[in-house]
Amino acid sequence: MLIEFSVTNYRSISERQTLNLAASAAYSELESTNTVFSDFEAGAPSLLRSVALYGSNASGKTTLISALNFMQTCVLLSAKESQAGEPIGVVPFKLTEKTRRSSSAFEVSFVEGGVRYEYGFACDASRFTEEWLRAYPNGRAQTWFHRLTDDADIEHYKFSPKFATASLRESYKDQTTPNSLFLSRATQLNNQQIKPVFDWFRERLRIIAIHGLSDLFSSQRCEMPEERVKILAFMKAADLSISGIRIENKGFVGDDLPGELKKGRIGLRIKTLLEAKFQHLDVVSNEVIEFAKDEESDGTNALFAFAGPWLDVLDKDKVLVIDELDRSLHPLIVRQLVEQFHHAQSKAQLIFTTHDTTILSQKVLRRDQVWLTEKDKGSATRLYPLSDFSIRENEAIEKGYLAGRYGGIPILSKLDFYESK
Repeated sequence: MLIEFSVTNYRSISERQTLNLAASAAYSELESTNTVFSDFEAGAPSLLRSVALYGSNASGKTTLISALNFMQTCVLLSAKESQAGEPIGVVPFKLTEKTRRSSSAFEVSFVEGGVRYEYGFACDASRFTEEWLRAYPNGRAQTWFHRLTDDADIEHYKFSPKFATASLRESYKDQTTPNSLFLSRATQLNNQQIKPVFDWFRERLRIIAIHGLSDLFSSQRCEMPEERVKILAFMKAADLSISGIRIENKGFVGDDLPGELKKGRIGLRIKTLLEAKFQHLDVVSNEVIEFAKDEESDGTNALFAFAGPWLDVLDKDKVLVIDELDRSLHPLIVRQLVEQFHHAQSKAQLIFTTHDTTILSQKVLRRDQVWLTEKDKGSATRLYPLSDFSIRENEAIEKGYLAGRYGGIPILSKLDFYESK
């Protein structure tokens, strides 16, 4: 379960911005369906099941998702692919000289296996300049390791006696390169103590972007009859006319795959190429008629593409992060998806960006579930919760948002394409 994510000096984000999923004790609406209660032995607060991010175009919503994705990628791949001189690929806030020269920082707090963890790192284009991990077994803080690079490019490590043995700590440290993470290297060297932290990034966190989402995972799930039934029911709930789904095996993957796929960056072990065929009924004869992917609407294809990940997240209590949930989907479908997530018997969490204001209702989202982004005078992203404002229990939030009361909306100027010269 995700508690909090913070990022500093990354793309449009300059100062530290924090997304907090702790449920406010001040609000009681929808508590039975929208709030996840954590394992209190871990010392974590009650957590929200979902958070919606609003803001104008280019205000930083996608940047926040990108920052979390960057952090996940570093954890999963830095130890595998690090070579001397290999760049890390981080992009700082570029509009000031100070930030261009400074490290970017990322930190996440979460509960895994009944233990709360706080893990983070800072990096520039060539190296990780700081890294730390705190654990709270039985609710008591232990800093298992802290890595810091000084101005002379010398790395310093501090370890808790609770973390590994002295000889193992030295072994992990010696095999960690400046452009790889200690967490990743120690896990690669089979340290079981911090494996739950690594596995949270690998197994628990699922980040998808609708505009770049492949339908491969959904197609793979549909190869199992019981899973195909679930995905079909998921799609029918959107009132689509689809009566069935058939998966066609197009053969094995060849050697002409792009390098990114060969390296396994998409997180799937691809053995075959699969193509979904959507079945409809002839309106007169009831004969089954199949539609190829390019014959269906963008909305149908989008819904199918994340049906598999969506159901997988609910089944396995994962954290699902979606950029542009409303892309190609009707507002009523978006509302139904969010409400379905809230009412599922699961401890899964949902973080999504959207421009759909129809779900800005206290019947769908609590006041602390809505976060907004906007640019400040220095063109840097500011992230803040709707709960910063004094909002009445029955206030029309959608109307107030569109009127600009809470910020996070575009500043428009009149465009007259027919103005006479």
